[in-house]
Amino acid sequence: MSCCIKSHPLSPVDSCGASEAEAIAALTALKTAYEASRLTEDDFANNAQLPEWQQACIRSYVDCKNQGWKGRCYECLRYCEGQHEWPFKACAPTSRK
Repeated sequence: MSCCIKSHPLSPVDSCGASEAEAIAALTALKTAYEASRLTEDDFANNAQLPEWQQACIRSYVDCKNQGWKGRCYECLRYCEGQHEWPFKACAPTSRK
């Protein structure tokens, strides 16, 4: 049923014989998947108007937090905002052996 609904998203009840509840459930799942894919592609899209150095600071901060870098990520972000470069000596990826 969900394959038919995906093939006919504008008329799933008529084209597939789906109930409204089935159509809503399948289309909601599609919408959620679409929005999730857009988030991974456009994570930093709202930063496009910022200078490149500031975008680099934000990307490094996000990596620092998400990847568990050594150092204090927030303090390194503040440093980066002042100096326009990320302090890799203070905050960097942990070495993996």
